[in-house]
Amino acid sequence: MHALPRRKSLIAETASTLKKWIADRQLSERLPGELRLKSLLGVGRNTLRLALKMLEDENWISSPGQGRQRVVQKRRRPSRHAKSERRLPVTFLSPFPTVDRIHLLEMEDLQMHLADQGRELRFIAPKLFHLQRPERHLARMVKENPSAAWVLHFVTEAMQRWFEEQRIPAFLYGTPYAGVKLPYVVNDWESAAFHAGLQLVRHRHRMIGLLGFATRVPGALAVEQGLRRALAAVKPQAQLLVLSETSSPPAVARSLETAFRLEKRPTALVFCSSNHLLTCLSWLISRGIAVPAAVSLVCIPSDTWLQELHPPVCHYENNRHYFAHHVRRRVMELVETGRVTGPSIHMRLEYVSGATIGMAPRLPK
Repeated sequence: MHALPRRKSLIAETASTLKKWIADRQLSERLPGELRLKSLLGVGRNTLRLALKMLEDENWISSPGQGRQRVVQKRRRPSRHAKSERRLPVTFLSPFPTVDRIHLLEMEDLQMHLADQGRELRFIAPKLFHLQRPERHLARMVKENPSAAWVLHFVTEAMQRWFEEQRIPAFLYGTPYAGVKLPYVVNDWESAAFHAGLQLVRHRHRMIGLLGFATRVPGALAVEQGLRRALAAVKPQAQLLVLSETSSPPAVARSLETAFRLEKRPTALVFCSSNHLLTCLSWLISRGIAVPAAVSLVCIPSDTWLQELHPPVCHYENNRHYFAHHVRRRVMELVETGRVTGPSIHMRLEYVSGATIGMAPRLPK
């Protein structure tokens, strides 16, 4: 097991720097104008404005009036739990040793509110996700890492059920397995996949490949269910080819080789992971298979690097700030009361059109 370093986005780092300047009285009354602050901090306008908005929300500074500069609040509203001593952290438990940038951005709101209480958001990636019976190891891990609450990311069914049975304050940053009652906020993968399936069948695709995960995780199952509902809407019913041997880039390549040798090969591919999409793009280039003339592509989850691709990839995005807000509210309630009273949420995803869906090619008979 190893703890990961605490990481912040540029917006959070800018907000922290401004707070330090205020605490050290380098900024004691009126804030300089935005042009001066941009120069002092070395950041862009959007980053600065978002950081200033954070300070306004936390009552560090006033809101800008008509033609007036922001001022430092003389009596900043104290946090209900603000004390000099450190409080128990919230622990983010994940099988991945490197925290994805999108996850960091979605955790940023929570991280800042925890810091206001004298807590930290700690990331750990223990090597126990492969165990079929992890109970004894989980008990030791929880004992060695005292926490106000746990955020569970991509954990196994056995691990979800153990945290629920032990009544340890835990929040699922992902989809629960059937019957698990832990609170969660998750993207609505099934609805997004249903929409993607309808897009493809309208373009006359009748054999669609799904690249999921080697293990049948709930999020990937939701994508599969959404696709099957969409494909059942056409007559004759379109077929779904699930390519589950995708635990690594070589495995993805092997699955694609097998699928494209079939007499009825897929004319469209849907991805549960942006990493699989990247592997597939390089494989298609190596085989001279054109997108979307020979195969259409849809990536259900978004990623920060998708905007760098050409042609742009069809995918789905959530409202990251809205998502982060709901995560923060539920985790903070868990920290302060030991339970979550609000309902769990499936967040709606917005379709981002690209240039990777085309009409199904006519394959040789």
